[in-house]
Amino acid sequence: MAVTSTFNLPPTYLEPLGEGIADLLAKILPLQEGQTTDLSGVMPKVAGVSPLIQQAQQRAATQAGLGALQFSPDTGAVTGIGQGTGVASYEPFIQQAQQLLAPSAYQQYMSPYQQEVIDATTRLLEEQRAKGRQQLSAQAIEQGAFGGGREGVARAEYERGRDISDAGLLAQLRQAGLQSAQTLQQQGIANLLNIPQIQQGLQTSTTAGLGAAGAGAQTYSQALLDALQQGNLFAMNYPIQQLQQSANIFSGLAGAIPSTPSAPQVTSPALAAAQAFGSVYGGLYPRSQTNLATAPQQQQQNLGLASLY
Repeated sequence: MAVTSTFNLPPTYLEPLGEGIADLLAKILPLQEGQTTDLSGVMPKVAGVSPLIQQAQQRAATQAGLGALQFSPDTGAVTGIGQGTGVASYEPFIQQAQQLLAPSAYQQYMSPYQQEVIDATTRLLEEQRAKGRQQLSAQAIEQGAFGGGREGVARAEYERGRDISDAGLLAQLRQAGLQSAQTLQQQGIANLLNIPQIQQGLQTSTTAGLGAAGAGAQTYSQALLDALQQGNLFAMNYPIQQLQQSANIFSGLAGAIPSTPSAPQVTSPALAAAQAFGSVYGGLYPRSQTNLATAPQQQQQNLGLASLY
């Protein structure tokens, strides 16, 4: 049985507006086979790591005994660590402190003038001893016992007393020098253990300052990327908004064109444009005219642009 088709066309005075919508749609939709929409301009991007943050990372790595860090030229992230010493910045001070714990380590803190003091004291004691001997001889002569046994006993007692007295005095000088050296040794150990803490504190403060400055710079760079993304997104959506506004005007003027069912909201610009185009030209489908015996599903055939919806 012969089948004839008719089209529900809009008024002729709306054809220029419809052609304009079609031209705008052609610029948006990827009409060629295999062609896709370039979304690189609207995809989220992350700002690269600030050079100040990289310096902070390098200082922290050096403090830990690591080598030079390698950074990605694209993102600035750490991609590798060079060969380092393996010795943290505080370890040399701890090693020196351990060396000072040796039993003979106090000797380096002995006063270089101590022996001179001992030598001078020894000469003074010898002079005093000599004067004491002369006094013993004079007393023995006065008493008529010079060269006798009593003089010999008195001289022996005098020498023994002087030996004890002089040895005690020299021992006190040596003991005072030893105690002073040991005190300086303990102070040296404490200083070596305190230096790493001071150094770590200064390094931490410097590293934190670099990190804070770098974080501010990176935040600003990220804000620029976000603003650029929003601008590109607006530029991409603006033609679609124009198309939708034109479609609404065209659909309102062409009152004979039936409305189309609502479609789910999509994020693709091409699909959004197709939806807007379909809302305009969805009514331009061919209508088949047959006899009453024709099946209902064969009475209408979609042969036109409504397939884009």
